[in-house]
Amino acid sequence: MKARALVCSLMLAAASVGVMDAMRQQSLAPSEPPEPPLHLTPSEILLYQFAPTLIGWTPKQIHHFPALHDLRPVANPDQLPMVLERAGQRCALLFRDFLQVSADEEVLSVLRFQSPNPITGTLDYPPKLRKFRYIIIPRPNGDLPGFEEYRTDLKGAPRDATSLGDLFMITSDFVSIGLHLSASDQPGSNFRYFGIQEIRSRKCHVVGFAQDPKRARHVEELDVEGGRVILLVQGLAWVDAQTFQILRVMTWLLAPRKDIGLTSQVSTVDFYPVQPSGSERVLWLPRDVTVRVHFRDIDIRNTHHYSNFRLFRVESTIKPGT
Repeated sequence: MKARALVCSLMLAAASVGVMDAMRQQSLAPSEPPEPPLHLTPSEILLYQFAPTLIGWTPKQIHHFPALHDLRPVANPDQLPMVLERAGQRCALLFRDFLQVSADEEVLSVLRFQSPNPITGTLDYPPKLRKFRYIIIPRPNGDLPGFEEYRTDLKGAPRDATSLGDLFMITSDFVSIGLHLSASDQPGSNFRYFGIQEIRSRKCHVVGFAQDPKRARHVEELDVEGGRVILLVQGLAWVDAQTFQILRVMTWLLAPRKDIGLTSQVSTVDFYPVQPSGSERVLWLPRDVTVRVHFRDIDIRNTHHYSNFRLFRVESTIKPGT
């Protein structure tokens, strides 16, 4: 029960530095606001600044990374500026054309407790399955695009962290993960072009990125045991070679946070073309998401599936609970 109580306090989400409070209040901030610092501690800055990243991977490391098993590497990375420019343009178009959207969300949460006591061994908790309505609203803040993403129950009543407490882990803000390649966010990361790989029968450019602790603008936040920790990430993006649409983004920690017991956190978000009911526009939105976390002696996996996308009418907007 101690392990369960610990995990129920885990809440992982993406956030935009300087944008979160405005998004929570559902109000637009003034254009071109000052950009506050990340408020990283000196130890965090040191941890992230000298963390080894995929930018420096050797050919052997690339070959043995499971997600890149059939990558066709390239010796010449000259395509990187073009891919980043075109992918950034796609992000801008998505945000410009984005409407308020809702979808049906199904979340399967699985927990395994690896007891340090060899007599106890490994404990598998019964999976938890929950269904929600997931709301996505674009919220610009100056030149920094962002999305407000929150949940209601199937009747439209807001669900806050307290009411979601029966899940082993609360994870959200998956539309925002594609913003790592937006023009406004690119200066906050270092990039590397890896080559060509096919996913879902589409030839894709594979681009790696690693956030810079001094320049990052979109960050992840972890709420655990009443405290909030900023997480920086690195990862891979699969960009369609013809349309330059982002098909998949995979992220993991820029450095393990052993100071809080967070060894690993891996998110994989698959984007698909969606025409929300009531709209003539096609939007690229997450359909399938997996988040895996190793926290102290606990392994947690949340699997999200989204369906039945539709317009979220302004007149029926429900503000999330505070």
